[in-house]
Amino acid sequence: MAKEEHIERISMRWDRGEATLQSLGGMLAPVHFDLEDGRSVSPMHVAPWHDEDMDDQPGILRRLRGDWPCVPFGSQPQAPLPSPWDADTRPAVLQATEQHPHGYGANHHWSLGEADGSRLTATIRYPGDSPIEMLAREIEGVPGKAEIICSLTITPRKDCLLPIGLHPVFRLPGGEGEAELDVGPHRAVWSHPLDEDPPLSLVQPNRPFESLDGLWSRHDRPLSLSRLPMSGRSETLLLLTGASGRVVLTNRAERYSVTLRWDPAIFPSLMLWISNRGRDYRPWNGRHLALGIEPVRAAFDLGEAISAGRNPLRNAGTETAFAFKAGVPLSTRYGIRVDPA
Repeated sequence: MAKEEHIERISMRWDRGEATLQSLGGMLAPVHFDLEDGRSVSPMHVAPWHDEDMDDQPGILRRLRGDWPCVPFGSQPQAPLPSPWDADTRPAVLQATEQHPHGYGANHHWSLGEADGSRLTATIRYPGDSPIEMLAREIEGVPGKAEIICSLTITPRKDCLLPIGLHPVFRLPGGEGEAELDVGPHRAVWSHPLDEDPPLSLVQPNRPFESLDGLWSRHDRPLSLSRLPMSGRSETLLLLTGASGRVVLTNRAERYSVTLRWDPAIFPSLMLWISNRGRDYRPWNGRHLALGIEPVRAAFDLGEAISAGRNPLRNAGTETAFAFKAGVPLSTRYGIRVDPA
């Protein structure tokens, strides 16, 4: 019998909710928000295998939930990239050496601080051969509001050019079209250059579009993805450039809306992971329904070399990696608020 992995969790409460932070991946969920109309809602996603034996899975998947940082964002592609993504992508500055999906911090245990009133803290030190020294995060409840403010500090030990991102994942209602997604102003919507096998994306791959309502399906039909979930089974990745730093997801079935705000100067793009029960292998098993709303400075999830090198997004004027200087921390804040709808 496999030894059960020990996962620590700490919780904090403020006057409008409660939040729990786990050591594995530094993942935040569940988060309960107490609304003005007396209801309590929990918008953050918790994977359906949260209480199953997942010892054979990478750390990021074993207790997948809620929100966590990704440094670096993405991982090495498992298939050759099509043109124009297959151009020279040699990085200009020293890269990380780890190959963990979405970074070392997303797959290993963080050191959790003591719950301090309405505040949670956690840190993780990266291996000595990584150009990143440490990540630190903090979560605070906003007094009098159904809102939390999260902060992330990335401390590099060496100069490096890396993709970075935040990874909030939200629950979707079970009925078709019962959630409405408002991504705000943006420049373009890019579809992922690769697709999972068998083809699972709803959108024609490797194309730019104007908006979520102006997409083109792989079946040569107009397509909108502003209402979710979709019928059938699919797995779709999109990247919105020139994002405004504000997204609203409205759950019509449960009558609430959740607003995510971040700094678009640090994270100029938004990656959408529309997981619509598409993956039929372990641990997904055709049962995973969720929406990742992920502020990024990255070229999709294609990893360090692609994001730091020449790629179509950078050629179009979108920054896809952050230039860290040794010993100079990068700090950012983002907020999650819930309102009745």
